[in-house]
Amino acid sequence: MRPETDEQFAIAAKALAGTHIDRFARMGMSPDEIANLFGAAAAEVLAQQLGPFGAVERLRDIADRCEQQTFGDMGLD
Repeated sequence: MRPETDEQFAIAAKALAGTHIDRFARMGMSPDEIANLFGAAAAEVLAQQLGPFGAVERLRDIADRCEQQTFGDMGLD
C-alpha cells in the first residue's frame, strides 16, 4: 500500500515499526538497543535514498516535526 493520506502514512509507519519492535523484543533486545538499531537503520535508509547531506537534513526535519508534535501535545507550543 502506498500511503496517500496522513492517516494512511501514520498507519503504515506504526505497522512497520510495531512489527520490528515486537520481533527484536522477542529476541531479548532492550528498548535502548532497539532504539539504537532503528536509529542506525533509519540513517542508513535515508543516506542510501537521499545521500549523506540529504539524510542529515531529513533527520533534522524529522526531529523538528517530532518536537513540534510533542510540545504541541503538552500545550507548550
